[in-house]
Amino acid sequence: MDHATGAIDRATLEGAHAVIHLAGESIAQRWSAAAKARILDSRAHGTALLARTLAELRTKPTVLLSMSGINRYGIHRPGETLTESSEVSAEGFLGQVSAAWEEATKPAREAGIRTVHLRTGMVLAASGGALKAMLPAFKAGLGGRVGSGRQHISWIRLGDLVSLIVWALEATTVEGALNAVAPHPVSQADFARALGQAVRRPAVIPAPAWAVKLLFGQMGAETLLADLAVEPRKAREGGFVWSTPDLPAALGAALRE
Repeated sequence: MDHATGAIDRATLEGAHAVIHLAGESIAQRWSAAAKARILDSRAHGTALLARTLAELRTKPTVLLSMSGINRYGIHRPGETLTESSEVSAEGFLGQVSAAWEEATKPAREAGIRTVHLRTGMVLAASGGALKAMLPAFKAGLGGRVGSGRQHISWIRLGDLVSLIVWALEATTVEGALNAVAPHPVSQADFARALGQAVRRPAVIPAPAWAVKLLFGQMGAETLLADLAVEPRKAREGGFVWSTPDLPAALGAALRE
């Protein structure tokens, strides 16, 4: 699929039972104007192209799982526990991206395809993403809290995310927003301590908020300094079981994988 040219392999999609849409430009880069355009276009335009194509198929899939993010709830929601029924927000760039991303599935929804928006938090995997980026500093004993450390991190281990995706494919009553996080969000300071313990190093060197903003710009402010305590209410009430629901176990498993 190439959203820029409108090219898509329609024949492969014809007759598919389910479609899982994970594509999108990485947000782990400094957000220049050009980078922002790529991030937004890859999600909004790419998803819209896919959703229109699915809606036009002779034999449509029964379900579309499309990635989204917990920034659909905004950036800073201190003191709140956010569920799928919480008020959404287009605060910040990531909030705007998540809003456009979810809206882009509209053609599929209107065509009767069960559509699930996987609102993911930090995905823990030693092979990539935020955890891989943090490991060198923590293994060197240079890790620590970011900013005040009081902001909440909502996370999920990659293996549990994969299991949740499979569960959402099979749970025919689940549609719309689905918070793809573990049951227990933690403060950033607690996350840093747990990661330090997982790699058997102290985690006492803080990264002040001003340094994060200087090094990473708006991207750092909306990711490393965001405060979103998200609860996976739909998954929990639907009977999904996390293999690593607590952070120490999840970090240990992620580092062994």
